Amino acid sequence: MLVYIDGLFVDEAEARVSVFDSGFQYGDGLFETMRSNSGEIFALEEHLNRLINSARLLEIKNVPEKEALSDACKNVLKVNNLADARIRLTITRGIPNATYPTVIITAAHFTGYSKLLYEKGMSAITLFGYRFSQNPLNQVKSTSHQKLTLARRKASAAGYDEALLINEQGYVTEGSYTNVFAVREEKIYTPPVVDGLLPGIMRDFVIKVATQAGYSVLQRSIQVDDILRMDELFLTNSLMELMPLVRIDKKPIGDSVPGPITKYLMGLVGKKGIGEYS
Repeated sequence: MLVYIDGLFVDEAEARVSVFDSGFQYGDGLFETMRSNSGEIFALEEHLNRLINSARLLEIKNVPEKEALSDACKNVLKVNNLADARIRLTITRGIPNATYPTVIITAAHFTGYSKLLYEKGMSAITLFGYRFSQNPLNQVKSTSHQKLTLARRKASAAGYDEALLINEQGYVTEGSYTNVFAVREEKIYTPPVVDGLLPGIMRDFVIKVATQAGYSVLQRSIQVDDILRMDELFLTNSLMELMPLVRIDKKPIGDSVPGPITKYLMGLVGKKGIGEYS
């Protein structure tokens, strides 16, 4: 595979970043993970907007213009002859006293999660202490990912697919790599950003699709004790799109199978397609 580093394409075996790069030394950087279907990158502009806004928040200077980043992401697909792919764009502050940040883009073949997983649904464990609602970096997709990586490892070690992170107020915020939605009496709920979560690109898309389909979508706090009383749950991110969540802490959600509204929205998200995001 060819890797994009600071304007150049190099073979992956030759790809190098300085040991003094702030991303390596301090986790001082940002990233976006995107999905391409048939050569089209889902919500590319929205991903880049979030990245650029986050760079401003972290005061990372001289980030390339959005158009240049967009072209680079598309070119990574072209030079690697990829149509269905997972793309990662990483920007760090660079080496000390650098004028420009480090920009890296990689891509790999990706066709989605297994069909069986969507049919049976995922499971999750609840974890406390991984999210504080007042942390200003909650809305930044940072390369400093230790807490989320540890949460995901804890979930996997306990036999679960995901970890739901509970903040200091006892509210569900998000998963270690997903956003969370709940269905109760045909209304759809998702935690608000102020509770301490990353506003996912697919989260926004699902809110839009569900609203257009006539559902009431409410961004409201969800107590951890209430999550088990929901009729249905599902998770979202740009790679998995919309995934049923059928069990939490060994307890079933609804009938412990993907619910009807979840399955209906899965179909809608698939039909809308990446070309109809805007």
